[in-house]
Amino acid sequence: MPLPSPEIYSVKTPDGVDLTLTRYRGGDKGPVMLAHGAGVWSGMFMLPTIGEHFADYTVKNGYDTWLLDWRASIKLPLRQFTMDEAAVNDFPAAVRFIRDTTRAQSVQAVVHCAGSSTFFLALADGLLPDIRCVTCSQIALHYQPPAATEIKCALHLGEALESIGLSYLSAGEDPGDPIFQAIFTKMVNAINHQCDSSVCHRITFMYGELYRHEQLNAVTHSRLAEQFGKCNITAFRHLAQMVRRGEAAKFDYGAAENLRRYGSSVPPSYLKSEHLKLPITFVSGALNQTFLPVSTEKTYDWLCAANDPKLYKRHLVPAYGHIDGFMGFQANRDVYGMFLEQLESCPA
Repeated sequence: MPLPSPEIYSVKTPDGVDLTLTRYRGGDKGPVMLAHGAGVWSGMFMLPTIGEHFADYTVKNGYDTWLLDWRASIKLPLRQFTMDEAAVNDFPAAVRFIRDTTRAQSVQAVVHCAGSSTFFLALADGLLPDIRCVTCSQIALHYQPPAATEIKCALHLGEALESIGLSYLSAGEDPGDPIFQAIFTKMVNAINHQCDSSVCHRITFMYGELYRHEQLNAVTHSRLAEQFGKCNITAFRHLAQMVRRGEAAKFDYGAAENLRRYGSSVPPSYLKSEHLKLPITFVSGALNQTFLPVSTEKTYDWLCAANDPKLYKRHLVPAYGHIDGFMGFQANRDVYGMFLEQLESCPA
């Protein structure tokens, strides 16, 4: 069934950033907001290279579906931002716009990777009281990456790249910085041998192994550059800080500036459970090599200990990694139902 005609809206955040919301009216259920990760865009939910993408699936099941391109989207102008800035500004503004437009009392959410992490920062800080349930894909408030990513974070790679004048890394070709791009490409090609795609190799260096190759069909793999682009260094730095700490916390500006901003030399944690007393389902690929599955297990266990455990569910998806739960050619058969289960369990 083809998607209905999209309705495209621009949403301005309190700090002046223009976001995009794309609406597909699938029915009276929802509304449901879909949020992508960093360095990608909402197109991850509507891949033209697979038989049934996730937006197709939610529309087919009767949902008023809203795809958010927040400030991490490669379809918006590149900017430096901390996850705190996105949490305070982007997600509350988007949810407010959806509610105002639909007249709905509350909104459901499906959130992925850095979009999930940032969404949970806003949720934990009490900025999203009109969310009635959420399905979290791969990461929420605890962070455990594989060893290679831990090493890059321990080496403060983001700060090192920033010190040589880089403001972003790009998975695609980058004519704006051809010398660095040539060096970067040679390096990643030398250490990755699963395939012959430099785009794929750059993606793996930037994020870890984002997908199982066997879950992507050949045409999706050949068109990865359409889905992955630039990611700003400040966002990388903030994610690396949280990886080193193991849990979500505000951006670390250094002791003196932290003291001025937060009243403490150490950035405050986001681990506050009082605003997370709502139905939440956590979905992790059992073979995830971007954030290990134990990441969602830690958040799930923490919430079950703090609140009513009946509110929370967690699924491990056999044979899947990180983003292939949406981009895999058989994800509609193997994964999508776990997200639908949560949506169907908390009707308006």
